[in-house]
Amino acid sequence: MNYVIAILDILAWPAVTLTIACMFWNPLTSLLQAVQKIKYRDLEFQISKTLRQTSDELSEAADVRFNGHPSDKRLSDALKLPPAQAVLAAWDALENFAGEKVNDLLPPDESFKNPLGRPLDYLDFKGALTPAIARAIRDLRSLRNQVVQFGGDLVGRENAIHYVSIAEGLMKAIDAVTELPKVKLTAITLLVLEINSLIDSKKFDDVTIREVYKWIKNENVIGSLAERAKGHVHLGDYGVDGPYRNFAGFYHEQMKRLYDGYGGSHEKKWRVENRGLCLLLAWTNELIQQGSGWHPDEL
Repeated sequence: MNYVIAILDILAWPAVTLTIACMFWNPLTSLLQAVQKIKYRDLEFQISKTLRQTSDELSEAADVRFNGHPSDKRLSDALKLPPAQAVLAAWDALENFAGEKVNDLLPPDESFKNPLGRPLDYLDFKGALTPAIARAIRDLRSLRNQVVQFGGDLVGRENAIHYVSIAEGLMKAIDAVTELPKVKLTAITLLVLEINSLIDSKKFDDVTIREVYKWIKNENVIGSLAERAKGHVHLGDYGVDGPYRNFAGFYHEQMKRLYDGYGGSHEKKWRVENRGLCLLLAWTNELIQQGSGWHPDEL
């Protein structure tokens, strides 16, 4: 009897818990479903808000116009699908369209890994997309991933139509890209920051204008600067394994062109009289002002 009582004592609380769970199973299930619906409604609201903000920015910053009826067959076919599938199909259409554009523009010596497999990333990396266009693409990618993660109930018909409309606007912007910039603006602005940091340190005030002219004539400005300011400057991105390894040749070519045209006129034209790094900064800035190799109005 003591053994039976001990067994019953052990089983009592699990039995009570199981009984309570059975009694409240349906209410708990309904509560969980209600919470899930609230969660989905909140996510759908956030999607709607993101789409609205994205289209507004594209209209203002990139002058992208939206049509109610897509002219691209892939997008018009997407609108015939259920909302979630329409979003996925529109994203695939955008990626495929970008792939076609990249295929037309791809240089034979491209070092970017898998440009045709990642055409949108490639166009952004090359600096062919304006910031507004690049942000809109990231927004659409994020929304597409949410649909994949949370399922078809996340997107309503209206949001799907809005998504497809933005995708068409982005396709038109990508179609307007007629050439790949020779250099992404980030590559040169990062160099400006490094030169500016060296000037601010006051440790390299002894770099003369004559010395900088020698670097330019030898077409080795970046390498010479890295050696001269070793430990104080970070130029690894421009090395053979860096993301801007193709930038050095372009930069040296442009600096040599400035030297051939304006060498010796630094005092009059750029108001630089003493420090070589100040001249180097002024001439690097001159390349940005001239827009050599990219389209300033698109960046």
